[in-house]
Amino acid sequence: MTTIDLTYDSVMDMVRPEVPLGIHVHRKLQVTLAEGNQASETRERQVKGASDQNAMRHVLGATNDEGNCAVWHVVGKEQLMRVQRDPQSTRTMIVTLTSPTTCSLEVKDELRPGCSEYAFMRVSQQTLGYFSSYQVTNTSCAIH
Repeated sequence: MTTIDLTYDSVMDMVRPEVPLGIHVHRKLQVTLAEGNQASETRERQVKGASDQNAMRHVLGATNDEGNCAVWHVVGKEQLMRVQRDPQSTRTMIVTLTSPTTCSLEVKDELRPGCSEYAFMRVSQQTLGYFSSYQVTNTSCAIH
């Protein structure tokens, strides 16, 4: 069994239903890879004093038709990729193994064709918020 701890920070500007600028979000993911191509993930988001948590389990390479918000894939001997389809964008996370105990994380969000703003579930109210910008400012990755 292998456990990977991922963290990343982002800054977003909301355009509706409110208009706060420079919202800082800290995300933590812990991914556990087990025999039989099993992957499980726990997630936590923190914004100011609010936080939320979620979890999922699936087979590596499955589709997100099984009710998961995201899917992990093996894309090479040293890389894993997580694809998350949000309402108006797609988030891709690439974990590159650099040694048996170290790794790097790349996070990229792309708007879907025809969309001009990001739609994400807000941490504090669990309703959709719409954002004009989304920028990842820091990432970290560790393997246990």
